[in-house]
Amino acid sequence: MIRSHLKIFKPERLGSAPNAGGHRTNNAVVSGKLNDVFSSISDVDHARSAFDLVKLYPAVSTNDASKLQDAHVFISDQPEDPLVSTLLVESPLLRDDSLLPDMLGMMTDSNTKFHGTTYLTATTTSDSLELQVDQTTRSLAPTVQRRTSKVGMKPPISQMFRSVTITSYGELREFNVDIPDLLSEYPNITTEYQTSWGTIKYLANGPYINGSNVSGELHVSYPLRSGHTLFVYYLSKNDFRFHSFIDGQITLQAGETIVPNHTRLKKQGSNSVYTDDGLGRFIANGYVFARIDYETGVITEIGPVDYNGTVSENLGALIKAKPHTVTSIEFVIPTRFAKDSLYIRAKNLSGTDFSASSNSAGTISGTNISGNVTSGGLVTLNFAAQVQSDSITYDYDEVTEINVPSPPGGIDRSKLPEGGRVPVFHEFNIICVQDRNRAVHTSLSNGQTISVTTGANWVDIVDNDGLSLYSANDDNYSYDKDLGRVTIKAGISSFTGPFIITAVLSELVTVDNIEGSTLRILTPLKRTYPVGATVSSAYVLGDLQATTKDERTLSAWQNNFGATGSPASSAINTIQYPIELSNIGAIAQRWAIVFTSTTDYKLIGEHVGTIYHGSINADCVPINPFASAPYLLIRKEAFGAGLSLNPGECFLFETTTASKPIALTRSISPGHSEIKYDSSTLAFRGNKE
Repeated sequence: MIRSHLKIFKPERLGSAPNAGGHRTNNAVVSGKLNDVFSSISDVDHARSAFDLVKLYPAVSTNDASKLQDAHVFISDQPEDPLVSTLLVESPLLRDDSLLPDMLGMMTDSNTKFHGTTYLTATTTSDSLELQVDQTTRSLAPTVQRRTSKVGMKPPISQMFRSVTITSYGELREFNVDIPDLLSEYPNITTEYQTSWGTIKYLANGPYINGSNVSGELHVSYPLRSGHTLFVYYLSKNDFRFHSFIDGQITLQAGETIVPNHTRLKKQGSNSVYTDDGLGRFIANGYVFARIDYETGVITEIGPVDYNGTVSENLGALIKAKPHTVTSIEFVIPTRFAKDSLYIRAKNLSGTDFSASSNSAGTISGTNISGNVTSGGLVTLNFAAQVQSDSITYDYDEVTEINVPSPPGGIDRSKLPEGGRVPVFHEFNIICVQDRNRAVHTSLSNGQTISVTTGANWVDIVDNDGLSLYSANDDNYSYDKDLGRVTIKAGISSFTGPFIITAVLSELVTVDNIEGSTLRILTPLKRTYPVGATVSSAYVLGDLQATTKDERTLSAWQNNFGATGSPASSAINTIQYPIELSNIGAIAQRWAIVFTSTTDYKLIGEHVGTIYHGSINADCVPINPFASAPYLLIRKEAFGAGLSLNPGECFLFETTTASKPIALTRSISPGHSEIKYDSSTLAFRGNKE
């Protein structure tokens, strides 16, 4: 088996007709050929959108039954046009006989996965277990974006609370953290953490407070996953003090004020504890019985007030000792947003304005503010000086995506997810990280040497027509992996420049966890990969090889390909004369050879139906019309003289195939494009046994 034996075949029909799809043919996709899978994108497509769904067959194209081990496919290159997106669709429902309506039905099935690409937004070193990527979702359906300005937003509870964070490296179900500056006399603790479906702001048990120690238990069903962060918000004794009425009336120091909604007292004759309403009033049964001045701390009694309470009632007032300031803060933008739209404002203690904005990479910079924002909306800010926490505000553009309706005569998109976007990376799924280097050469000549990447996993040259110069015998070029050198051979004269030489460093790793725009992997990478390196989600096809299994006879054919029971009166001798298959012709099918007499039989496929009538006096060689090769071959000797089955008896078996159907989508969202020629690259790889 050589590289050219790995092919991607077309089905019976491409296009958007209801009968598109079907069985594998012997018509291979030509690498680099324009519009060989998808049709060209027209001006009408760009104006109103388009959606295409095609079926392809990665296959081992050999005349024997060689095995390709751990075969996998992935999209290694997305189109340059940001309005165009291609995705792989993985579904257990996809069969050789599936047509376009069947494939559309798979789009919303719970077992369907989508595979696509992204790129690194930060350099990943060889010892790292984290990949910072641009996005972990991609557009499946054509969509239009709506941007809505959100102005004057405030980080959640940042005006009073400080926070400590706890990051999980597994599945955290309980936490214990020491907070030295905790205001233990008035412990007002709240928590918040992210899950795959949203934000949880409460605990199963706790928080428990012991001095400066805070602990709690998370819900069993919602642990803190690896890479996720738990925020513990608290009041700091550096910012506040608590005055207990056990110590008498309130006396404020210079610069101190009462915090609204945080003074607790009782009405004489009542066991209930009342808290001020934020406007300085204490209300019982609809009547104001006392007032407090937040600036002086003076309480005016309209009715009798009781200042004596139990330890648990904790009667007193929270006093702001000084303006609450921070030098750093983290928070999460609550909705999907445009990365380049974030604008931050803050004031220092003297009232000087600080401001900053983000760019498309998520970098935040400006006057005395720096930081970053991830695709998942986690904002990290650092201030050059203390800023008043209640002065921090932010603006951003909220982004919503709306599916574009199907145009007349187009593929029905009603079953596609609303909003268009689907996850294209999955936990415990393989990804391929690739650093691709391309160089254009106007011309190449026999004997010429070109320096390229050393140790590349893949090197190829394509000509002006997009045709690959690869040959099994290195007729056109050769590559020295140790020296990183390409040598041009005599066959170059058959091709026309300019030429593109591509060298790719790549490796496979498994995703352990996905958090926002971070992919965490189980094992570190072997190399360092730069910003812009491609990360592709791989669809693992498994071993590809034409084989037979589950051979058995039955005393009676009951139109059930999975039936077991009493064996037939004789046997088919597939031990000495095994069923012969080729990777080109075999298909995934359960078969029944049903005898109609002691010498004649018919061959029935579970999905292809009756395709052959034969006799025990001749070889059984049904031809696969789509591949122009036999489905299988059973030698006449296997039937044997006097060993044939009786009428109504049958021989059952199953064949596996050296190909597997996959679905590929292309969505074109409305918009203007200046790109004249565009392409997407589908990689098909595996190990030769």
